[in-house]
Amino acid sequence: MAGKWKCEKDILCGVNEPKDRENLEDLEKKHMPLIEAPDKVKKDEPFEVGITVGGIDGVDHPNEAGHFIEWVELYSGDTFLGRASYSGGASLPRAVFRVKLDHAHGPLKVWEKCNLHGLWENTKEITVE
Repeated sequence: MAGKWKCEKDILCGVNEPKDRENLEDLEKKHMPLIEAPDKVKKDEPFEVGITVGGIDGVDHPNEAGHFIEWVELYSGDTFLGRASYSGGASLPRAVFRVKLDHAHGPLKVWEKCNLHGLWENTKEITVE
């Protein structure tokens, strides 16, 4: 899979994104961080951003001691907003962040780290009014 930094066929190099968002492979369905957030928010008013890893079309990510999601991070553009960490076999990759923005720094961006399959990214456009 080609990563964001053009690391051909090396899933552990760079940031992984789907090859075709309309036709996800099972590996991509397990690893895509899904972002639940409003399309528009008011300046300086708190809102919630939910993040779930995997589960697309019923394809869940394993949660075992040897294969699990280590963490998810939330950004607005390149501005860090928060991080949730998980342990294999004991916690599931679902987080809700309560944030507020004074302007749009860029799209909401989520990075998630699988201990076996590297770093994955998804984004969602958001407007701050």
